[in-house]
Amino acid sequence: MLTAGSIVILAVVVFGRSHTVKPPPVQLTNPGQRTAAVAFHATTIAGQRVSLASFRGRPLVINFFAAWCDPCKREASQFTRLESRYGNRISLVSVAVRTSLRSSLDAFVRDHDMTWPVIWDRGGSLTESYRIVGQPITYVIDSQGRVVYRIIGQTTEHRIAGLLDQLLAA
Repeated sequence: MLTAGSIVILAVVVFGRSHTVKPPPVQLTNPGQRTAAVAFHATTIAGQRVSLASFRGRPLVINFFAAWCDPCKREASQFTRLESRYGNRISLVSVAVRTSLRSSLDAFVRDHDMTWPVIWDRGGSLTESYRIVGQPITYVIDSQGRVVYRIIGQTTEHRIAGLLDQLLAA
């Protein structure tokens, strides 16, 4: 037999799940209102030299993560899906912050099938330049090197794809 309290809880759960509202897509700022991303030069863990300028010509997604960070681990597969979905139409870079052991970083990269450039920001120069106060933080940058959007906290493929689709359509 259901009590009144059980019925109320059941109604809240059923009503809440059946009436989930999807937030509207994020609207991009006018290109004239975007600010330049902080220029950088770095070496990836594979030994490749990269810079902000080396990614010009297509949208760039920069994800700052830490190898020990649970939200970073949960969102890592989202970036793998982005890479598969967009291929060479976008660039993707991951920056390991606050990660003290190379073995931890290598395990994270391997466990999450990260085939794109990964930078180990041991000295904290990118962490400081991009004002990384926590992780994960993701920047979406347009093909001209201007910041379109900054996502603080864990994100999803869907959220970033909405931004990228708008950039690629422009």
